[in-house]
Amino acid sequence: MKKNLTLYLAVVFILLLFACEEKKKIAEIKEIETYSDPAMGFSIEYPSNWEIQKYPGDRFLAFTTKTVIKRFRTFDSDGESGAKIELLVIRLKEGQTLDSVMAIKQFTPDTYSPPTKLTIDGVEAFKQEYRFQLNDGEFQGEIYYAQKDPRVATVISFEAFGGTFGSYKPFFERVLSSVKLAYQPEVAPDTVKKIVEAPPPSQNLIKYDGDGFSIKIPDNFDVRNPKVGGALKSYQYIGERRLDCDIRVDIFDASKQQNLEKIVEDNKAKHKNAEPRPTTIGGAKAYYFEYSPIANVKSRVYYAIHNNKLYRVTLNWFTGEEQLYKPVFENSISSFKFQ
Repeated sequence: MKKNLTLYLAVVFILLLFACEEKKKIAEIKEIETYSDPAMGFSIEYPSNWEIQKYPGDRFLAFTTKTVIKRFRTFDSDGESGAKIELLVIRLKEGQTLDSVMAIKQFTPDTYSPPTKLTIDGVEAFKQEYRFQLNDGEFQGEIYYAQKDPRVATVISFEAFGGTFGSYKPFFERVLSSVKLAYQPEVAPDTVKKIVEAPPPSQNLIKYDGDGFSIKIPDNFDVRNPKVGGALKSYQYIGERRLDCDIRVDIFDASKQQNLEKIVEDNKAKHKNAEPRPTTIGGAKAYYFEYSPIANVKSRVYYAIHNNKLYRVTLNWFTGEEQLYKPVFENSISSFKFQ
């Protein structure tokens, strides 16, 4: 009986190992093709058998499979260990610099390594690595920033789940070496050429349910779940037009600290020591800070406590398009409700 039990446990263990290996299987890289953007002149290599998304003049993405796309939006702790290649074009407004683009982060600042210099397409560029642990292994990424044209920034990123980044890295390096950076083409006087920008936030708001709350967001915004240090869960609502314009909801454990005034005071330094202002959110007592975290971007950050949880709601908008974003975001915050 004992021998049979030992054999059974050994078989289960082998099956678990096999399942784990299957989950972390590396996607095949078949024939390599090159995407050349007709509007902004950038180009990049990619595997022809990966799932491709093209947004001429703005963005190019390649995913190992169609099914892994959702995980790159939600960052679930378990799931398919796929990879992603992305090239993003950012048209810089007056006064905006590459430094201000680099200051915008999807994850918490402590997730990123210090920037290092390198060369992409013959010009100086900057690289940062980022990583964090999930249930099925380490999520890892590399992001690169460069400018061939002072009016345009090119951002290239490579990411992979399940501790598989190292297996893809040699291929990622080949892709990086193939990149031609974006530039704003000169339009001849007798030529009509229209560059279509991504749309501004829609004024049509749809309800989205989160953990203990609901909020209405523009119907052309994506919903993501980035990893934020110390947060129980985080939500990011963002459109394709600008990376520096979004709504974020971060939820923290407040079971050991229920004094909202003390929490707000302790967080004051994070918001450039702006003075907190009393308000309400979702019918609950709240405070908010309003300040500029970086040049040409304004932030409004709300703090409220509900059911032993601290809710931090952040609105970020680009000052050059304040008239497009601020009214819509204020309607979103007015729709916020606790559940």
